[in-house]
Amino acid sequence: ALRGEDIPLAVIAEVGACVVAAVGERRSTWRHWNLWAEASRQTMGWRFTSSQDREAVVAMIVDAAKQQSLTLTPPELASSPQVFRRPDGSSVFRPRHSAVFTSRMLLDAEDRLLARSAALTAPGVSRAVIQAATGKEHLLSGEQADALERIVVSGRQVDLLIGPAGAGKTTAMHALKSAWTTAHGKDSVVGLAPSAVAARVLGEDLGIGCENTAKWLHEHERGRARFRPGQLVIIDEATLAGTLTLDRLTALVAAAGAKVLLVGDGAQLQSVDAGGAFTLLASARPDTP
Repeated sequence: ALRGEDIPLAVIAEVGACVVAAVGERRSTWRHWNLWAEASRQTMGWRFTSSQDREAVVAMIVDAAKQQSLTLTPPELASSPQVFRRPDGSSVFRPRHSAVFTSRMLLDAEDRLLARSAALTAPGVSRAVIQAATGKEHLLSGEQADALERIVVSGRQVDLLIGPAGAGKTTAMHALKSAWTTAHGKDSVVGLAPSAVAARVLGEDLGIGCENTAKWLHEHERGRARFRPGQLVIIDEATLAGTLTLDRLTALVAAAGAKVLLVGDGAQLQSVDAGGAFTLLASARPDTP
């Protein structure tokens, strides 16, 4: 059985780093109790001499995790008199354990996604080709046709298409697939989605092979999947995709000389992993289609 003083500080710091990594995979931001819950899970198999020793060690791990996180909550602008301070020195005017944290890894991933959404080096389709697809082949509404035209001529490495359920995203993507394959050839449109169900639905709607994002990345790691120059990679239900997953996929697409289109609706379900990238990218632009 362990006592608090039996555990080296280096071990505490290492477990704290594991706690931050585990919480950061599921959340974009976290608080004290998120770290406490994960630290309790990480030390569940440890045996202690008493419950007090367990709580003391968990508290040490949480403190180490906080030191390895980035604090988003701004500091107090003025110090409170001693009478208005708790025994730990915190002000009574702030709720206990209310500080919000994140990690440098997540902020860096968001920065890279924003940079790719601003980069104008991606392949596209001429206006004549997209107008033929939207005006003759599929007879889209003016809003649908305008949204697709802005996407294919934008040159953006990472583009977005926002629309609630029933707004006609699938019909629009049919026209987009037709125009893109006309300009870039067969198999130039790739479909991905965060879940197997969404990938299957997208594949059936567009008549192309689609994979869920985790499966595609797994195949890529083994050298069995890759993107090609000139491809359009459609990631449907993109609000469900985690920030780190989108960062990795868009990096691979950019390196291949292809283009990413994130399709979704920020008002629908969000990612079970650390997410929010879709809403971030949409809010960074005044002209998101």
